[in-house]
Amino acid sequence: MNKKYDFIILGSGLGGLQTAFILSKQGFKVLVLEKNPKIGGTLQSFRRFGCDFSTGMHYLGSLDEGQMLNKIFKYFGLFDNIEYKRMDEDVFELINIAGKEYKYPIGWDRLRKQFLEYFPRNEEVFDKYLSLINKAINSQALYSLKQPEDNTTTTEENVLMSSAWEIIKSLSPDIEIQNYLAALNFDYGGEKEKTPFYVHAIVTNYFVMSSHRVVGDSDQIANALAKSIKSFGGEIITKQKAIKFLFEEQKLVGVETHKGSKYFAEKFVSNIHPANTMDLIEDGKIKGMYRKRMKSLENTISSFTLHIKMKEGSFKYLNHNIQYIKQNDVWYASYYDDKKWPEHFFLHTPPQTKDDSFANSIQILTYMKYEEVKKWEDSTARTRPDEYLEWKEEKAQKLIDLASKKFPGLRDNIEAYNISTPLSFRDYIGNSDGSLYGKISDFNNMASNYVSHKTKIPNLFLTGQNLNLHGMLGVSMSSIITGAEFVGLKQLLEDLNNA
Repeated sequence: MNKKYDFIILGSGLGGLQTAFILSKQGFKVLVLEKNPKIGGTLQSFRRFGCDFSTGMHYLGSLDEGQMLNKIFKYFGLFDNIEYKRMDEDVFELINIAGKEYKYPIGWDRLRKQFLEYFPRNEEVFDKYLSLINKAINSQALYSLKQPEDNTTTTEENVLMSSAWEIIKSLSPDIEIQNYLAALNFDYGGEKEKTPFYVHAIVTNYFVMSSHRVVGDSDQIANALAKSIKSFGGEIITKQKAIKFLFEEQKLVGVETHKGSKYFAEKFVSNIHPANTMDLIEDGKIKGMYRKRMKSLENTISSFTLHIKMKEGSFKYLNHNIQYIKQNDVWYASYYDDKKWPEHFFLHTPPQTKDDSFANSIQILTYMKYEEVKKWEDSTARTRPDEYLEWKEEKAQKLIDLASKKFPGLRDNIEAYNISTPLSFRDYIGNSDGSLYGKISDFNNMASNYVSHKTKIPNLFLTGQNLNLHGMLGVSMSSIITGAEFVGLKQLLEDLNNA
C-alpha cells in the first residue's frame, strides 16, 4: 500500500497545529484532519452582533522579551502580523474575595510588595512561598526550555507533587493570605482536594512573569500556524471527522472519516482527548487496561459563558481581568452549591485595537458542572428543546445579576448577548463533558493520572492539553514533547532558545 503521508494529525487545536508545524518544518509530509469547518479548537473566534469573541484563550503569560512563551512564539512565527497588548503592570487581575478587593501585579517583586501592603510583617510567608514556586519551576526543566536531567526525586520535589491547597495553608493560618496566594486558580481549574502544587506554581509563575492579550481575534494564532504548515508542504483538511482507525492486522495504517474518505500514513498523532481517541480503535487493537485507563480519566469542570455586545461608549476598556468570588474561599467556585449558583465570575474585555478606550464587547465566565445539562446531552445545537433554552436564559440573567454587583448599570448597557453552556463547549471541542481544561491533575493519583505522548500502539501518539497542562503554555509544551520524539529534544530545544 502506498503511504501518502509521514504523519496524520487528528484535530487542529493548538497542540495539533504546533505539532504539525514542528514536523512539517523538518520536512515530513504532514496532513491535519479537522472535524469543524474552522481550524483552531479553542483558539477559534466567532462573530455575533458585529463583535468578534474568542472561545477559549483570554490572555497569555510570559510573553516579554526573553521569557519562555516569547521564545516559543518566535519559533512558531507568532509575532508576524499579530499584535499583543501588555496588561497593566500594577494589576493584571483584580480579584474581589468576599467583598475585599485585591490586586495581582506583573512581576514577583511587585507582587511581593503588593502582598506586604495587604499583609504587613508577613515577609517570611511570602518568601517561603516564592521559594517553593522556584523549586517547582526548577524541577520541571522543560518549562524553562531546558534539557531534563535524570535526577533522583528529592523529598522537596515530592512536596511539590502534594496538594496546592495544603501547602499554601501550611504557610499561614490566615485565610485571607491563603486566598490571595491561591487566587489565580480559575486559570487552571484548581480544586482543593486534587490540584498538585507544581500545577499552581507553573501557571501562577507563567502569568506573574508578564500578562498579555491578543489584539483582535485569537484565531489569528491558528491561521498563522496553518499558513506556516502549508508553506512547509503540509496539508490541512477541514470538515473531515475521524470515525475510526484502519489496521492491517495489528498495524495502524490509516484513518477513515465520516464522509467515507480514507487517509494513510506511517505515523499518527491525536490531538483529540485520549478517551475519545480510544473510541476510534476497534476492540483487540489496543490493550484493554490501557483503554480503560484512558476512558476513565477525570476531567476538569466546564463553564457557562456570556458573550456580550455593549452599547457604544458605555463600558470602559479594562486592561486587566476581573474576578468576583462571593465566598471567603477562592477554591469554592469549583465545588459550588447548585442552588446558590453563581457565586463567582471572571470578566474580561477583549482589545480590538492597541488603544481601546471603550470595550465594544465583554465576556463573563463562571464554572458549571456538566451534570446541569446532562439531560439534554442527546440534543444538538439545532435541536435543543424549549426547556433547555428557558433554563439557559434563566442562568444568564442570574450571572448578569451577579456581575452587576461589581458593575452597577451593566444590564442597562447590554445591547445583545450569546450564551455558551457545557453542551456548547462539548459539541464545539469534541470531548465528552465540555471540560474547560481537559483532564484534571490529581496529586492523589499521579501515576494513574499520567498520560504519555506515547500510546500502546507503536505508531500512534498524543498531543494537546491532556498530556501536561492546559492553555498556551501546557499545550505548547505537549507539542514540543511529541515533536521531539521525531526530531530530537536537544535539537528542538536549541531551535526554540535560538529563535
